[in-house]
Amino acid sequence: MSTFKVRVLYDFQGEPNTAEISISAGEVLTVTRTDVGEGWWEGLNSRGKSGLFPEAYVEKIEGGGPPTIPAPPLPPQGGWGDAPQQDHDDWDDDWDDDTYTEIPGNNHQQSIYSNESNQNVYVRQASDNVSLSGSTVGVDNRGTITKKSLNIFSSYVKSGLESYILGTTKDVSSSGSKRIHIYRDSDDTLGRWEAISNPYTVQIASPKKASKMGGLKSFIAYQLTPSFTNIEVSRRYKHFDWLHDRLTEKFNMIAIPPLPDKQVSGRYEEMFIEHRRAQLQEFINYMCRHPVLSMCDVWIHFLTCTDEKQWKQGKRNAEKDQLIGANFCLCVEAPEKEIMPSLVETKIDENINYMAKMDQCIKNLMITSQDQQKKCATMYSKEFSRIGEAFFALGSAFEYNQQGMYSKASVDVKNIGSTYIMIGKLYEEQGKIDWQPLFDKLYIYKGITANLPDILHLQKMAEQKKKECERNSQTQQVALTEVRRRSDVVTYTVFAELNHFQQERDNDLKRALKDFLSEQLNFYRNVVSKLEETLDQFE
Repeated sequence: MSTFKVRVLYDFQGEPNTAEISISAGEVLTVTRTDVGEGWWEGLNSRGKSGLFPEAYVEKIEGGGPPTIPAPPLPPQGGWGDAPQQDHDDWDDDWDDDTYTEIPGNNHQQSIYSNESNQNVYVRQASDNVSLSGSTVGVDNRGTITKKSLNIFSSYVKSGLESYILGTTKDVSSSGSKRIHIYRDSDDTLGRWEAISNPYTVQIASPKKASKMGGLKSFIAYQLTPSFTNIEVSRRYKHFDWLHDRLTEKFNMIAIPPLPDKQVSGRYEEMFIEHRRAQLQEFINYMCRHPVLSMCDVWIHFLTCTDEKQWKQGKRNAEKDQLIGANFCLCVEAPEKEIMPSLVETKIDENINYMAKMDQCIKNLMITSQDQQKKCATMYSKEFSRIGEAFFALGSAFEYNQQGMYSKASVDVKNIGSTYIMIGKLYEEQGKIDWQPLFDKLYIYKGITANLPDILHLQKMAEQKKKECERNSQTQQVALTEVRRRSDVVTYTVFAELNHFQQERDNDLKRALKDFLSEQLNFYRNVVSKLEETLDQFE
């Protein structure tokens, strides 16, 4: 492809021993590749050094640019069973953006980025001091990249909400699709999803490192076992990432739980792999408890498909699904009772303010949890070890008296020292037992509370569009009735999701906090027990 010039907007420090290049604001680069993927470009600086840098950190200099490729035509609508076969669909081409290559005979490690298109870009975290990425203490999280949309209005632009409210959506049919029922119990809840008729669980276990292409490409495979089939399926993180993209695109009025952040370095360390497994388990648990997400086709396909050909077919069908965004509401069976706007507006505003406060409080507790976990593994452990060593040294000094006789005091004081050294080791492991699980649970809810305000704003936009139609004298009465009905479906959908979140918050977080306190009690009881044993050894 032809090259073009860009100007750097922000400083970016490339990671050592990777394909990244450091750039400075105001610098002019020559872009050589734009198909690297995930918001990364490749280019040359003025010194002729080549490397990867974030696309979002630069702007194109007028007079040149990458060639544009017209978007392919929209495929015809098809269900999960009638999409046309495509022989050119290749598993390796579709699923190789998280590979990690070690060059034989070279100590440097190179990260390979995907060339698949993505509507979002990935940017590195701005700070290494306190990370909310969920990385385990002791694991190098400098290679963590997080997904962040650069368009703050993207949820509305991509939602198709206006077309749905006005009924102008073309070539989209919900016939043959699963119907999603919402019930209204009272004016307090306004809406709730139909309860799961057959609850189930999914266990994720046995993460194993695997490779292909003669060992050039490596990855971690996780084994998932749904309780309703008891058949194990193997999934990689990139499969989870693909699933999350599909869910986010389809259900923009449902808060999709977040995945663990992507990791460029340290992805094969045992501690990191186990922590990621625990985080993926939290993601799976939330999905299994959601009345809509737990039953959607793409999720069931993800959990059950073991045949490669069927997997590819289901993957293509999911990517061609047109019942996405606001069109998802075409599958919703909501109560016929019209909702009074005066009943809704106050509740929406209250919940927007509540979510903002909840989100900040969760983030603060996450920072505290991560700080405590780090202190357990470092500061607390070292402090108690230092205390123990001081007592042990004193006991050594007491070991023989001036007449050369063995001193019982030496044994007693040494026991005190050994006890405190042992307490230091308990602290070293304790953060993984209580603070880390609490952090992982909060990580899920941080993603949920960050998404819910956007969902609530979609309801406000739908209500605003309805009012515009009501003010328009040219709007026919029949069309106005349909607009009001579709606006009510959006409102019922939003409140059903809000009601589910509140139930999960009350039950799931309560369980997590009880588990946290139980582990704290077990820890301090263990500490007290060891001190008591040491005291009993004194005469």
